[in-house]
Amino acid sequence: MSVAMRSSLAFLSFVWLTLLPARETSSFFTARAHAQSEELTVEARARCIQSSVRVEVDTPSGTISGSGTMIDPRGYVLTNFHVVGHLDHQSGSPGVHHGPRFRIAIVRSERTFVSDEYIGEVVRGHVQLDLAILRIVARADGAPLETNFTSMDVGRELPPLGTRVWALGFPAGVRTINVTAGQIAGFENNTAGEASWMRTDTEFNPGNSGGALIDRTCRLVGVPTAVSRVGIEPIELARPAQRIPATWLAALATGAELTSEPSEGLRQISVLTNITDSESGDTSGRASETRYYRLPSTRPGVVSVSPRLFIGAIGSGGRIIRVAPGQVLITASDGPNTLVGVVVPRGRDGRAPTVQLRFTPMREERLGPLPSASIAALAGHVSRADGSACSTYVALAPRALDAAARVTALRTGVISESAFRSDLIALQSLASDGSFALGAAPGTYTFLVLGPAGLEETRTIEMTESGVDLGEIALARGCR
Repeated sequence: MSVAMRSSLAFLSFVWLTLLPARETSSFFTARAHAQSEELTVEARARCIQSSVRVEVDTPSGTISGSGTMIDPRGYVLTNFHVVGHLDHQSGSPGVHHGPRFRIAIVRSERTFVSDEYIGEVVRGHVQLDLAILRIVARADGAPLETNFTSMDVGRELPPLGTRVWALGFPAGVRTINVTAGQIAGFENNTAGEASWMRTDTEFNPGNSGGALIDRTCRLVGVPTAVSRVGIEPIELARPAQRIPATWLAALATGAELTSEPSEGLRQISVLTNITDSESGDTSGRASETRYYRLPSTRPGVVSVSPRLFIGAIGSGGRIIRVAPGQVLITASDGPNTLVGVVVPRGRDGRAPTVQLRFTPMREERLGPLPSASIAALAGHVSRADGSACSTYVALAPRALDAAARVTALRTGVISESAFRSDLIALQSLASDGSFALGAAPGTYTFLVLGPAGLEETRTIEMTESGVDLGEIALARGCR
């Protein structure tokens, strides 16, 4: 593989705060920061400090430490995803956690060294937003776990430009809380008009990741995340608290215990539909970005991307298996957790193009029962009016199944591909000439044609012992 191809799947000019050596810092407070910190009331300062935590985990490459904020008194900690897991293939498998459990240290006072008193687990994670929630599940010493921690309120509105703010965290692996002060210097929006980043002159250092950016009332307004180094001077970037997924906060508000859910922010490619992925703009400071996608279980197949960008298959540990422009082969030996990464360049205006992806199986799959003495055959041929070719499937479903609702649930991610397949009597991709032959016992079924647009044709079929020939099924919709 050429150096150019490898570099095509690399992140550029963006520094995550847990990864680089710290810049030299002054004393605990600079003169300016000390003066500004006095604007915090004694009560607010104490509550903010005691809501701060240090997060640490051992990995094969060494110990990773970052910061966090208690946002629920039952022991729920907000932090960056890159503190607890991999954002990109440069560090490991995107979306995979650094470990099953993390050490959590709570601040008792501003001058006290913190100790790893608690054990936490990741219960929520979003790779694209670089946010995560940990839940404290035990004490490190095995003693009974208290459930009333000091926590911080989460702001749901953006602070105005010029608002005084303070960053709390544990830079460079220190074990006493560090506070720096500054103001909101600017914002960066994504293509939906949402504030993706807050720029600030508040100094961040490695280890600040996941901590708190607060206003004078001790309200969390942002999460210190990264330093952009695309210019002469570094720019500190915080993810606005407004971007914390509303579903996370709603789940906490119910008072129910949060259990672990799969990481969000990695879209699923299905064999039953195309993906159109519009650029969100939630990354910053890069000449290009790499977007990652989960694959269906079908093997082998080809993932193609339009426009013709570099696309790669990403294996265990973030290893690049193969990469090429326009399309990449997924073989039968590629593991179930293989991802696809697409390198999407940014234009001079900072925007990136919309991409379309499609997974095409390389061989006919016969997933339903094959005809036998007790099973009749349903045969036919599918064509498209414009002569185009794309991934098209035919299926038999129980007559009582609401097929349209189930296909919608699949396409929107409510159910998995395996769950959808389990609803069906038989499922088969078309042969290269458009023909199919499904098998089922005599009875009444719903016949389905599934393509990139979803459910494209339905018919009620009375299967007889001698079988049914549907003949030519002409679809008006094309693939392109």
